[in-house]
Amino acid sequence: MIYKKRNRFLVSYSCLLILGLLTTTFLSCSPKEKQKEQISKPSLNDLYQAWYTQTTLRRENIDYQTTLDLSSQIISLYGEEGINKIFSVLENQQEKPLAKYLAVMALTPYLKEDWATKLLPLTEPDKEVNTRVCAISLLSLIQTPEVTSHLKKYINDPEPRVQFEVLTALAKRGEPEGIQQIQSLWDKAKDSPDKREHILLSIPASEIPSFLPLFRESAKDEQLTLTVRREAIMQLGRYGKEKEDVDTLKSILDTEIENSIKELVQSALDAVNARLQRDSLPQTPSN
Repeated sequence: MIYKKRNRFLVSYSCLLILGLLTTTFLSCSPKEKQKEQISKPSLNDLYQAWYTQTTLRRENIDYQTTLDLSSQIISLYGEEGINKIFSVLENQQEKPLAKYLAVMALTPYLKEDWATKLLPLTEPDKEVNTRVCAISLLSLIQTPEVTSHLKKYINDPEPRVQFEVLTALAKRGEPEGIQQIQSLWDKAKDSPDKREHILLSIPASEIPSFLPLFRESAKDEQLTLTVRREAIMQLGRYGKEKEDVDTLKSILDTEIENSIKELVQSALDAVNARLQRDSLPQTPSN
């Protein structure tokens, strides 16, 4: 569902939208302008209906920037009331999966630890599966012992989508129960680029050296998004120190047509070669 890299983008993007709204507010200083601003302020219902209309479209027709813009306005202008309005989409067991996904995108930048109180009940087995998956996706970003303990209850959940989300959430936290399942999840997801992206971005920085084969594979996989391939290439440049890393990066240089990727690959290759050269030098004994 929701990935670490995508989450950072969503937070940054939403913050820019809020900043734009605040700038407009601060520049409107005269009484007449303030009065005009109050008159032109869209209603919560109008904004929500405009946002919700996006959830009725086919996935490929959704304008995600417009969707984020609208949700940002809803929350910026109406605060908790706006948050609760969007949150109700997650709580509605009859709501369509795409609407829940867009609700997660909208809520992620504003997530707070105390939301766990509302999210934990939505993960229970009696809830609809998409509700459970979306709630776990948001909970994966709340780093508290209580949430971690709760997620571990569902390690062996019979619903595969729930189990996948739980294990990757635990992996993000560096929990052994999640880390130990990364390779298995990866192998099972060989026909799902989306899942592989999710898995790769769930590997905590401290564990990346242990999973470099996954990053090598991802760096070459043209079915993955450029964002994730760049992440894989950067990590090879940061941690790679084997001949396989050099061979992987060279093979990308030989076939890649995207200039931005080729430049990144060359930088990563230079870093790996420098590391290999340094490691091959005889060690000077210390006195």
